[in-house]
Formats: sequence, structure tokens, C-alpha cells
Amino acid sequence: MNTDQVRHFVAVARTGSVTAAARDQHVSQPALSRSIRRLEDELGVTLFDRGKNSLVLNRIGRELLPHAEELLAAERRMRQASFDASRRERVLRVGTIAPAPLWYLTSLIVERMPGALVSSQMVGDEADVERALFDSLIDLAVCTRKAPGMRGVLLMRENLYLSAPEGHPLARRESVSFEDLDGETFLLFGGIGFWGDIHRRMTPHARMVVQEDREVWRQLMRTTRMLGFSSDAPVLMRPDVAGEAAEGEGQVRRVFVPIRDAEAHATFYLCAREDQTGGGGLAASVMELVGRL
Repeated sequence: MNTDQVRHFVAVARTGSVTAAARDQHVSQPALSRSIRRLEDELGVTLFDRGKNSLVLNRIGRELLPHAEELLAAERRMRQASFDASRRERVLRVGTIAPAPLWYLTSLIVERMPGALVSSQMVGDEADVERALFDSLIDLAVCTRKAPGMRGVLLMRENLYLSAPEGHPLARRESVSFEDLDGETFLLFGGIGFWGDIHRRMTPHARMVVQEDREVWRQLMRTTRMLGFSSDAPVLMRPDVAGEAAEGEGQVRRVFVPIRDAEAHATFYLCAREDQTGGGGLAASVMELVGRL
């Protein structure tokens, strides 16, 4: 049994509707139904009387509901205590779907808020980072949308470029599309968050040679003629980060070609829960700092 299962049970009990509960919990209806089934299996009881289009608490469900609510209240108190402790220690927990906005945010905090520390994690996708924020696993989220219950400020925009060695036919183009790139072979850094999903979705027939070690990836971008990707994010466009070759024997000079598709352009927001943006604290201070830029 886990707290998500208990939370789903309480949500259905309160709303009387799987549809409303799924919307409230930011999960699909089938996933919520499976979660409740697993909880019932683990407890060895049935919590609801099931009709054609309804779930109604039965006697056992009514008896267990107060215990479930008490468990969730205890979890919230523990998370709040953890949040308060991290705030007191000047540690900001940030979840992000892409690396460049996190690097940019970290540089801002280091420059303008001495003493503050950033604890970061790359989160799988938009839904995962939103869930982490609502579950108080992180203080702030970097994402491309502002979900209900979240307040967001513009952090940065990032545009994707093809990184092609000089002399490659694609290097002569003024711009390219993902369709132009599908079927090519690319050297890809593994730690790029949601951009990896974009590449897989938009170029399904391309071959991606993924390098997880950033230093090795940078060296390969300097010394091989493989295609790659870059970005106009300021922290990525430095030669030592973007893979652009410096002068030197055996190093490959590269041309950066804009990608036209809408999917190659992202706007990132720094988001907090609406109920945690006031009252001071490190997260609120960072939100205010970014909002003034």
C-alpha cells in the first residue's frame, strides 16, 4: 500500500465520481481505477459498491475513510515539516524537464542570492514534474505549461538547432525541418530531458547514438563529423558547452542551422503551487526574482 493509492481512495470517496477524482489527482481514469483495485487487493476488502457508472462507499469503506484521511494528514504534516526545514537551510528543491533552464536558473540564484543552494532533479515529463510539485517533493518546477493550481513566471525561451559539420549538405541550408532530419544519424547527449522525447517523436527513423557522459559527448562533437543538436540558450552556446570546435588540429568546425518546426521551440516557466507563493521563503524570493527579469 502506498500513499497514492490512499489518496485516490479518499478522492473518489469525497467526489463520488471517478471522473472528478481523476481530474483532481491529475491521473487518467483507468490508472485511478487500477490504483483503487490494488488497494482493495492489498487490504483484502472491497471499499466501494460498484454500479454501471458509479462508485459508492460501502460499510467497510466508510469505516476506513477516517483512517485514510488521518494517514494523508500525517503525510502532509511530514512534507510541510520537510519543506520548512529545507527552507530554513536555504536549500531550494527544483524539478525540471530540460537542463538549460535549470542551468540558467542556478546561475541567477548563485549570482543574486548568495548562500542559497539548489538541489535539482531531472523529471521525466510535464505530468511528472507537476505531480512532484503538488506532492511537495520539489519547491519549484520548470515546465512548458502552467497547470491549474500553479502560478508561473517566464524563465526563458530555447530554440533547437541542427549542429552540422562544415561541408555537410545540411550545413548549407538556411533552415531545416525534422522531416529533413529523419533517417540521419545523430550524436545525442543523454541528459537533455524532454528534448529527447521530441527527437524520438519527430524523427522516428533517425539513428540516435546516445552518449551519457557530457565530457565525452563534447569531445566527440569537436572531433567527429556526426550530426548533432544545439541550442541558442546562452549557457549552451559557449564553445566549451555546445560542442562547437575551437581552432586546433583534428577539430571539426560546425554550422548551426535553425529548425523550423514548432516542436523545436520551447518556452519555459518557473512554477510554484499557488498556495506556496506567498508568505516569504526561498521559493517565493526566487519566483519574485525571476518575475522581475
